[in-house]
Amino acid sequence: MLTERIESLSDPRLDVYRSLKSTNTTRDEGLFIAEGPTVVERVLRSNFCVRSVVISDRKFAAFESRLPASVPVYRLTQPQAEELVGFAFHCGVMACAERKPAEPVQSWLPATGPALVVAGDRVTDPENVGALIRIGAAFGAAAIVLGPGSADPFSRRVLRVSMGNGLFLPIVQASDLTAQLMELQQAHAMQLCLTLLDPTAQPLHQHPFAPRTVLVFGNEYDGISSVVQQLPGPRLTIPMLNGTDSLNVAVSAGIFLHQYRSLIPAG
Repeated sequence: MLTERIESLSDPRLDVYRSLKSTNTTRDEGLFIAEGPTVVERVLRSNFCVRSVVISDRKFAAFESRLPASVPVYRLTQPQAEELVGFAFHCGVMACAERKPAEPVQSWLPATGPALVVAGDRVTDPENVGALIRIGAAFGAAAIVLGPGSADPFSRRVLRVSMGNGLFLPIVQASDLTAQLMELQQAHAMQLCLTLLDPTAQPLHQHPFAPRTVLVFGNEYDGISSVVQQLPGPRLTIPMLNGTDSLNVAVSAGIFLHQYRSLIPAG
């Protein structure tokens, strides 16, 4: 194991972990930070390239057996770790890994047969993006597609909320969501289903899902953009009682994906 005691916080090998609460430079550098024992263990098991691990003395004994021999591990005292990252380091362990380049649709979408894709249009809350990823993984989505304006799917909070499921599920960050959805529809025979708060939309329980479906979820405040709404496809809604006017996007996603899987079983 490549374990080294770090004496000085000015060591440049620690720069990527510095002041994480106030900065997100890792996105521009093509990196991300995994935080906490569960997510760090999962990134170490994934096929992402892990550059290093930072661990506190308090966590080292309990986590040592899960550290691979090939990854540099930097040990810090608890006060050092907290000064480095800029907050209380209760999790005790972090890892820095490289983001992957974008992959073509053909690499993650089955050419034939049933397939479910979850798409987010400007889903800005990291907790909602993390929940979408976790729900998508639970219901067997082929990928999560996120348009511009959505939270970074590899931010620390998203990875924590998703419990690292995005490390094993293709995450597509589309530069043009409309174009990406049109490609899925026209070149890969996927039916687009737009989820809306609209009294004229079809109630979810009445919709016979196509085996190859993209479920599109919108922004937390104004829903799916007018541009995406112009794409052809069923417009679906969840009927609600007692004057309830909306549901959280993650709650809605769980309901929609469960209904799809009830009609189109996996495998």
